[in-house]
Amino acid sequence: MLDVDSSLEELSKKLSFTKTHFLGRDLVLVQGNLKEILRKSQQAQAQKKTVLCFVRSEEELHYVLEKTPVHIILGVERIHHSDSLHYLRGGLDQILCRLAAEKRKIIGFSFSSLLNARDLGKTLARMRFNWRLCQKFGVKTIFSNFSVEKWEMRSTRDLAAWERILAKKN
Repeated sequence: MLDVDSSLEELSKKLSFTKTHFLGRDLVLVQGNLKEILRKSQQAQAQKKTVLCFVRSEEELHYVLEKTPVHIILGVERIHHSDSLHYLRGGLDQILCRLAAEKRKIIGFSFSSLLNARDLGKTLARMRFNWRLCQKFGVKTIFSNFSVEKWEMRSTRDLAAWERILAKKN
Protein backbone atom coordinates (compact mmCIF):
# COMPACT_ATOMS: atom_id res chain seq x y z
CA MET A 1 0.00 0.00 0.00
CA LEU A 2 1.21 3.45 -0.88
CA ASP A 3 2.55 6.01 1.54
CA VAL A 4 0.98 9.47 1.79
CA ASP A 5 1.84 11.83 -1.07
CA SER A 6 -0.14 14.83 -2.36
CA SER A 7 0.18 13.63 -5.97
CA LEU A 8 -1.35 10.30 -4.93
CA GLU A 9 -4.27 12.06 -3.28
CA GLU A 10 -4.84 14.05 -6.50
CA LEU A 11 -4.64 10.85 -8.57
CA SER A 12 -7.12 9.24 -6.21
CA LYS A 13 -9.59 12.09 -6.72
CA LYS A 14 -9.16 11.82 -10.51
CA LEU A 15 -10.01 8.11 -10.21
CA SER A 16 -13.33 9.10 -8.53
CA PHE A 17 -12.49 8.13 -4.95
CA THR A 18 -14.08 10.34 -2.32
CA LYS A 19 -11.73 9.19 0.44
CA THR A 20 -8.36 7.48 0.24
CA HIS A 21 -6.65 5.70 3.09
CA PHE A 22 -2.88 5.44 3.21
CA LEU A 23 -0.62 2.98 4.94
CA GLY A 24 0.94 4.59 7.99
CA ARG A 25 -1.50 7.47 8.23
CA ASP A 26 -4.83 5.63 8.32
CA LEU A 27 -3.97 1.95 7.96
CA VAL A 28 -1.55 -0.46 9.59
CA LEU A 29 -0.48 -3.68 7.88
CA VAL A 30 0.47 -6.40 10.36
CA GLN A 31 2.50 -9.47 9.44
CA GLY A 32 4.87 -11.88 11.14
CA ASN A 33 4.36 -14.76 13.51
CA LEU A 34 1.13 -15.10 15.47
CA LYS A 35 2.38 -13.27 18.57
CA GLU A 36 3.66 -10.35 16.48
CA ILE A 37 0.36 -10.09 14.63
CA LEU A 38 -1.54 -9.93 17.91
CA ARG A 39 0.82 -7.38 19.48
CA LYS A 40 0.99 -5.11 16.41
CA SER A 41 -2.76 -5.25 15.81
CA GLN A 42 -3.50 -4.32 19.43
CA GLN A 43 -1.08 -1.37 19.20
CA ALA A 44 -2.67 -0.17 15.97
CA GLN A 45 -6.16 -0.48 17.42
CA ALA A 46 -5.07 1.59 20.42
CA GLN A 47 -3.97 4.28 17.93
CA LYS A 48 -7.45 4.11 16.33
CA LYS A 49 -6.12 2.93 12.97
CA THR A 50 -7.68 0.37 10.66
CA VAL A 51 -5.75 -2.88 10.91
CA LEU A 52 -5.03 -5.00 7.83
CA CYS A 53 -3.46 -8.44 7.84
CA PHE A 54 -2.11 -10.31 4.85
CA VAL A 55 -2.49 -13.98 5.81
CA ARG A 56 -0.14 -16.72 4.62
CA SER A 57 -1.62 -19.94 6.03
CA GLU A 58 -4.87 -21.48 7.22
CA GLU A 59 -3.59 -21.51 10.80
CA GLU A 60 -2.78 -17.79 10.61
CA LEU A 61 -6.19 -17.03 9.05
CA HIS A 62 -8.03 -18.90 11.81
CA TYR A 63 -5.95 -17.15 14.50
CA VAL A 64 -6.53 -13.70 12.98
CA LEU A 65 -10.27 -14.33 12.71
CA GLU A 66 -10.64 -15.62 16.23
CA LYS A 67 -8.17 -13.78 18.45
CA THR A 68 -7.01 -10.48 16.97
CA PRO A 69 -8.55 -7.03 16.49
CA VAL A 70 -7.69 -7.08 12.76
CA HIS A 71 -10.39 -5.38 10.70
CA ILE A 72 -9.57 -6.43 7.12
CA ILE A 73 -8.02 -9.72 6.02
CA LEU A 74 -6.22 -9.89 2.67
CA GLY A 75 -4.62 -12.61 0.58
CA VAL A 76 -6.96 -15.46 1.47
CA GLU A 77 -6.92 -16.70 -2.13
CA ARG A 78 -3.14 -17.14 -1.96
CA ILE A 79 -3.02 -19.45 1.08
CA HIS A 80 -2.98 -22.68 -0.92
CA HIS A 81 -0.40 -23.14 -3.65
CA SER A 82 -2.37 -25.77 -5.54
CA ASP A 83 -5.99 -26.77 -5.92
CA SER A 84 -7.47 -30.18 -5.26
CA LEU A 85 -8.15 -32.36 -8.26
CA HIS A 86 -11.90 -32.02 -7.63
CA TYR A 87 -12.39 -28.50 -6.24
CA LEU A 88 -10.87 -25.04 -5.81
CA ARG A 89 -8.97 -24.29 -2.63
CA GLY A 90 -9.77 -20.63 -2.19
CA GLY A 91 -8.69 -20.40 1.45
CA LEU A 92 -12.16 -19.93 2.93
CA ASP A 93 -14.74 -22.51 3.93
CA GLN A 94 -18.12 -22.38 5.65
CA ILE A 95 -16.60 -22.62 9.14
CA LEU A 96 -14.20 -19.73 8.57
CA CYS A 97 -16.95 -17.67 6.94
CA ARG A 98 -19.29 -18.18 9.89
CA LEU A 99 -16.45 -17.18 12.24
CA ALA A 100 -15.67 -14.08 10.13
CA ALA A 101 -19.33 -13.05 10.14
CA GLU A 102 -19.62 -13.62 13.90
CA LYS A 103 -16.46 -11.61 14.64
CA ARG A 104 -17.42 -8.90 12.11
CA LYS A 105 -14.24 -9.26 10.08
CA ILE A 106 -13.98 -7.97 6.53
CA ILE A 107 -12.49 -10.08 3.75
CA GLY A 108 -10.57 -7.82 1.38
CA PHE A 109 -10.15 -8.43 -2.32
CA SER A 110 -7.05 -6.67 -3.60
CA PHE A 111 -6.86 -5.61 -7.22
CA SER A 112 -3.12 -5.25 -6.75
CA SER A 113 -2.80 -8.96 -5.98
CA LEU A 114 -4.81 -9.71 -9.11
CA LEU A 115 -2.46 -7.54 -11.20
CA ASN A 116 0.59 -9.29 -9.75
CA ALA A 117 -0.81 -12.84 -9.89
CA ARG A 118 1.30 -15.50 -11.56
CA ASP A 119 -1.76 -17.45 -12.68
CA LEU A 120 -4.50 -14.89 -13.31
CA GLY A 121 -7.24 -17.43 -14.10
CA LYS A 122 -6.66 -19.44 -10.95
CA THR A 123 -6.49 -16.32 -8.77
CA LEU A 124 -9.69 -14.91 -10.26
CA ALA A 125 -11.50 -18.26 -9.82
CA ARG A 126 -10.41 -18.43 -6.16
CA MET A 127 -11.55 -14.85 -5.56
CA ARG A 128 -14.90 -15.66 -7.12
CA PHE A 129 -15.23 -18.78 -4.94
CA ASN A 130 -14.37 -16.80 -1.79
CA TRP A 131 -16.69 -13.93 -2.71
CA ARG A 132 -19.60 -16.34 -3.16
CA LEU A 133 -18.91 -17.96 0.21
CA CYS A 134 -18.79 -14.52 1.83
CA GLN A 135 -22.14 -13.61 0.25
CA LYS A 136 -23.71 -16.89 1.34
CA PHE A 137 -22.64 -16.54 4.98
CA GLY A 138 -23.03 -12.76 5.34
CA VAL A 139 -19.35 -11.85 5.60
CA LYS A 140 -18.56 -8.24 4.78
CA THR A 141 -16.26 -7.75 1.81
CA ILE A 142 -14.27 -4.87 0.39
CA PHE A 143 -12.98 -4.44 -3.14
CA SER A 144 -10.11 -2.01 -3.35
CA ASN A 145 -6.79 -1.30 -5.00
CA PHE A 146 -4.58 -1.99 -1.96
CA SER A 147 -1.85 -0.64 -4.24
CA VAL A 148 1.84 -0.91 -3.56
CA GLU A 149 2.86 1.04 -6.67
CA LYS A 150 1.30 4.12 -8.25
CA TRP A 151 0.66 2.33 -11.57
CA GLU A 152 -1.50 -0.27 -9.78
CA MET A 153 -4.21 2.25 -8.89
CA ARG A 154 -7.52 1.77 -10.69
CA SER A 155 -10.70 3.85 -10.79
CA THR A 156 -13.88 3.17 -8.88
CA ARG A 157 -15.52 2.12 -12.17
CA ASP A 158 -12.81 -0.50 -12.75
CA LEU A 159 -13.27 -1.90 -9.24
CA ALA A 160 -17.06 -2.00 -9.68
CA ALA A 161 -16.61 -3.88 -12.97
CA TRP A 162 -14.29 -6.36 -11.25
CA GLU A 163 -16.93 -6.93 -8.54
CA ARG A 164 -19.56 -7.53 -11.24
CA ILE A 165 -17.26 -10.12 -12.85
CA LEU A 166 -16.96 -11.98 -9.55
CA ALA A 167 -20.72 -11.80 -8.98
CA LYS A 168 -21.57 -13.01 -12.49
CA LYS A 169 -23.37 -16.34 -12.69
CA ASN A 170 -21.75 -19.01 -14.88
